[in-house]
Amino acid sequence: MLGYWRIHEEYVKFVLTSLKELASSDPDRVFEYQEAISKMLILNLDPMKPIITPLYSDIGAPAVNQVEIFRSIILHHGLNMTITEFHEKLSVNSVIRTIAGFTKDNVPGIASFYDFMHRLYPIDEAPVLRQPYSKPVKSKENLKKGEKMPPKNPKITAKLTDMIINNPEHFESLLKRRQERFLQKIFAEVSLNKTVELEIIPKSFSTSGDGTPIATGACPNGKKVCKCNENGIFKCTCDRKYSDPNANWGWDSHNECLYYGYSGYFLSTYCRELKTDLPVHLKLVQANRHDSIPTFFALAEFKELNPDLHIDTFISDSASDNYGTYEVLDHWDINAVIALNSTNKGNFKNPPPIGINEHGVPICAGGHEMVHSGFNVD
Repeated sequence: MLGYWRIHEEYVKFVLTSLKELASSDPDRVFEYQEAISKMLILNLDPMKPIITPLYSDIGAPAVNQVEIFRSIILHHGLNMTITEFHEKLSVNSVIRTIAGFTKDNVPGIASFYDFMHRLYPIDEAPVLRQPYSKPVKSKENLKKGEKMPPKNPKITAKLTDMIINNPEHFESLLKRRQERFLQKIFAEVSLNKTVELEIIPKSFSTSGDGTPIATGACPNGKKVCKCNENGIFKCTCDRKYSDPNANWGWDSHNECLYYGYSGYFLSTYCRELKTDLPVHLKLVQANRHDSIPTFFALAEFKELNPDLHIDTFISDSASDNYGTYEVLDHWDINAVIALNSTNKGNFKNPPPIGINEHGVPICAGGHEMVHSGFNVD
């Protein structure tokens, strides 16, 4: 069961009181972490308590320090440390320990950190034995710079479109299976809602969606557990141990290379006041997943998690230039600003427009304004 939860107001009071005492003897030591201190003091994690409560049983020993552990997970990324390095720092660095919300007597073991992360992202990451992955052969001559690998199933977007429009209950059941749903909900409640409350992001806004390669540190060839090498057999097909069993091969269209890992798909919006892109939804998919597929799921998940917010316009590269995406966006009352796929050039039934006038009306090859739904006597 979920134990005592220190509210944000109590946390701020604890940090300011403790740091004041530490600064009185060694101010430079506190000043070194001023950026991390500022971030943690404004990060109110109270809204995440009802989200993670269902992850714990109603009986048994209470799980304490859960909010401090989550804050530590954020801190160790900001300080560019591994979770092991950060846990070691908690025992010897009083400033980091205070920022995380711990005292010297209540720092939990590192197993508590991994248990908490597994609850938030319930996916089996234990090493597995399986056949070696065969690295996909993809010649650079077949793809130009910036061009993405085509989807395995060219009709998948049409199937997803039909499911979303004609069988929404089945599509919603697929959304509930995603492992990152708790992390997405925490992000929406803790970060996004606060950003909207501060009027940094309006309730109706434009968003852009795109995928990015995320390489894993695990070996794509696995680790041999057989004794074939000892017998002089160096190329065997025996099962190997994979430390990251969920990773696979994907294509990095920007750097024109294959990579082993995952693909992150992010929805973001541009903030003119801060002059920067702000993330509004985060999703992790397989590395070989074409960007046109997570587009449907990311937008649907955002709608589910943020019913009071509305995406006015969806902006994307040519990966989303397909009939399915346009139909779904129209079904959800979202405008589309999508780059045209270069592979469609030359497929016009009639000559394409040569320009657009100040009123947004296309100009035909003859220099005349085109007529919407006009009649061609020929």
